[in-house]
Amino acid sequence: LHNINKAYQIIDDGITMGERFLILADVDTDGISAGAIMTRYLMKAGADADVTINEGKSHGLDTFDISILKNYDIFIVVDSLNNNPEIYRRVTDTGCKLIVLDHHIPSQELLESDVPFVLVSSAVDYPNPELSGAGVVLKMCLYLDEMNLTDYASDLYWLAAAGIVGDMCSMASQENRFIVNKGL
Repeated sequence: LHNINKAYQIIDDGITMGERFLILADVDTDGISAGAIMTRYLMKAGADADVTINEGKSHGLDTFDISILKNYDIFIVVDSLNNNPEIYRRVTDTGCKLIVLDHHIPSQELLESDVPFVLVSSAVDYPNPELSGAGVVLKMCLYLDEMNLTDYASDLYWLAAAGIVGDMCSMASQENRFIVNKGL
């Protein structure tokens, strides 16, 4: 996945250094599943991690209260891509490191921006653009396991399966079928 090693470095260093994580999840099944995967993984790894969602049906950072980031070091946004780089600049201006794990198609403006954040997306140069947000987060956690010789993500497939099915992602994808089969 695009930028997965950069995201790994931030997450791994954050766990090692005892930094505080906040995960923002979208309010649909895929987003809640993605948030649960990331939060459960970080807690198993011994990280100080909290999760939050937007109120109502708000998506992404449009209505998110950025002032709460003063209590956190690393902000991970799952399944909630915003294509306006200025929204991400407001986050990074707080001093928080920002990682976005998503499957939505990013705008060219966002990809070319100079905002210091890490986007890991299955919609950018990945052979399975049908992977859901929860699937992207599972892949991130599996990569963390691979790099650290741990096995915290193996029991989280069921959450990724719920996200893939809930977002009605294509089951013609072998990867999606594998995740859903293993999750069930």
